Amino acid sequence: MHINLLFNKKVFLLGISFFSCFLLASQKKTVKTVSIIGAEIVKESLILSAMRTKKSTIFSSQEFDSRILRLDAISVKTLYISNGFLEVSVEDSTRIVDGKVHVFLKISEGKQYFLRSVEIQGNQTITDKTINKILEFIPKKPYDPVTANKNLSLVRQEYEQYGKLFSSIMITDKIGDSVNVQIQVEEGPDVYIDTFFIEGLQNLGEDNVTREIAFKSGDLYKKEEIDLTKRRILQTGVFSYAGITPLPVAGSDTTVNVLIELRQFTQKQWSSEGGYFPIEYYRGVEPIPGIGGEIEWRNRSLARSTTNFSARVIVQGLLSEDYLYLIYPKFGMDMDFSNQWFLERRIPTRIRLFYETFTNLGQEGSLSPVMRYGLQLTSHKKFDKFSFIETGLNWEQFIGFEKDQQEIEQRTFKMRGLLDRSDDPLFPHNGYRLTGEVSQTGGILGGTRDYVKIDLGINKYIQIHKKIVLAGRLKYGMIFGWEESYNDVQYEKFYLGGSSSLRGWDMLKFKVDENDMPNGDIIRLMMNWEIRFPLFWILGGELFIDGGYLTDSFRNQSIDQIEWDGGFGITLMTPLVPLRLDFAIPLIKSTGGFNSWKIQLGASYIF
Repeated sequence: MHINLLFNKKVFLLGISFFSCFLLASQKKTVKTVSIIGAEIVKESLILSAMRTKKSTIFSSQEFDSRILRLDAISVKTLYISNGFLEVSVEDSTRIVDGKVHVFLKISEGKQYFLRSVEIQGNQTITDKTINKILEFIPKKPYDPVTANKNLSLVRQEYEQYGKLFSSIMITDKIGDSVNVQIQVEEGPDVYIDTFFIEGLQNLGEDNVTREIAFKSGDLYKKEEIDLTKRRILQTGVFSYAGITPLPVAGSDTTVNVLIELRQFTQKQWSSEGGYFPIEYYRGVEPIPGIGGEIEWRNRSLARSTTNFSARVIVQGLLSEDYLYLIYPKFGMDMDFSNQWFLERRIPTRIRLFYETFTNLGQEGSLSPVMRYGLQLTSHKKFDKFSFIETGLNWEQFIGFEKDQQEIEQRTFKMRGLLDRSDDPLFPHNGYRLTGEVSQTGGILGGTRDYVKIDLGINKYIQIHKKIVLAGRLKYGMIFGWEESYNDVQYEKFYLGGSSSLRGWDMLKFKVDENDMPNGDIIRLMMNWEIRFPLFWILGGELFIDGGYLTDSFRNQSIDQIEWDGGFGITLMTPLVPLRLDFAIPLIKSTGGFNSWKIQLGASYIF
């Protein structure tokens, strides 16, 4: 009897819990509409983009939250003030119909004020022009106090570049028919560094950090040197955090001590990653989307130093033309040593030992395994967050093809670089990128092959309307000294075709031999033009044209040689990279007609 009562009690409590959850779920209301009332000068689309409250669509249900709506009203008011509407008022209200919430935002814009003049007093180190540029004060433009107050800290940081650590800036505005602004600056004294302290080293030797410090005792405190020190410390790969704080010195307003606080990564760890992403499978081909994964063991502080060591096992494969199964699998292992210092000089250096076995299409169409092993010594110099120049020496040995078992030894000096002036690494809207790679194989380095390879490129991005982007790419490459007797084991020559180059042709098969095998050449021209635009939700679209040619002689180059394809694509915006599904059709020059459609699956934009 007691057991039955206990069981019934549990069932009763469980029923109450489910009923409570049902009541809570039924009380949640969704947003049916969002209406903006009174907006005349500021566009309604701009107001809606500043709000987190959105109307529900067939793809997403927007739950109503009164707290978020109140924050939206504040955001919209801030938007108006930043456009010179200093007297704006914003009122939010709601109406519930059939359990759906209709949101209303009533706006009284008021007068729009413009900036008439800016008067700056007390500044000697920094010019009026620089201060106005940082605060974004532009006479005869709408007065924007929001941005000015937000950027005050940037003015102080600018003063820190000149050792003015204790500067103060005060902005006063006089509002009439227009706005007159007065800025009072107190620069303060020049501040010098007395000494520095390091915390958080754990078992790492202090000299591994002190050699990364760009300042010394007695130097003028400069933000540029402080930031450089942070970057250098983080570039060692040992620390997850580096904070530098100036500490006042008792009895002095012109000197500070500097505290360097560090937090180390876990020294030894296992990691793994995998997915569908562009793979640098062949050297003469743009990265090809494929499936890959790796397991890595890393020691970030080898022998209590800043030398990083890692050992990896890598498996990669390309998808078949119908995307149903993997082809051309690649298996690799490598060991990697890296440090920011080499021979007591700050030269970021990486030494890599590697072994790979992969599958290439043989000369008669049979699949034959190829083994590749070697040593790489590279130095990587970054100029900003994404731009770099890399130089290196490669020694590698090939053993491949059942019919041709002679070893191929290549010794190469390579230099490549990237100048990135785009506004986003994954979703660029404006700017450009310049790429270049030059390599010398053989020559004074020796080996069984002797040739020079050059590959140059430019990408350009133009935002032509809101979120619509016109993107273009031009790449030109050439090889000097390539002998016909060379077996192109790793596809060193240039190839075209596939989702990362000319999408109207199958992977690498822009040119084929009598056995329908990919046929590369020593000169390549490639062009891609795209219009990228949003559709709805996280889907986007592309309209594109690709063109290019491969040739074996500089004398044979002409515009008439260019083959073209065109088509459209659908993109899915994921948190990591956009996924592409492109539909392309090549133009047949001899007939003026079209060939069959090709479907290409890609990870990230083509460029």
